[in-house]
Amino acid sequence: MASMVDLLKKEGGMGLFDKTTELLGRGAILGWLRHSLVASNLANAETPGFVPKDIDFSAELKKLMDGFRLLKTHPHHFGQGGFELVTFIERGEISNPDGNYVNLEEEVVKLSESYLNYISLLRILQKKLDQLKYAIQEGGR
Repeated sequence: MASMVDLLKKEGGMGLFDKTTELLGRGAILGWLRHSLVASNLANAETPGFVPKDIDFSAELKKLMDGFRLLKTHPHHFGQGGFELVTFIERGEISNPDGNYVNLEEEVVKLSESYLNYISLLRILQKKLDQLKYAIQEGGR
């Protein structure tokens, strides 16, 4: 998962794409990261002493959007200098006698929510790329 966090922190840009496209791509990475964390929580539902991890998707997405407003566009401008590391949250109340903190119902809801966030961002990104493809194809005629 560290490599996905590194992708979120990467400064610069994709070059060919605008800020919106880059934001959608990084948002999708963030959605995938949350989905992976929640899936890991579910996989460890019976591991004694396991404490589930999560990220606040809305807050992290807002940090990404705020970061895009502060990106450098010229070497003499001040920029944010990249993105802060995603804040991981350890949470839960003991739900099992073995000290496991995983609440299955809560995790299943979060898994569905993270999937919908991820798929929504990917669909919007696909629409943007389809527009670019159309412009390239029609521009040559």
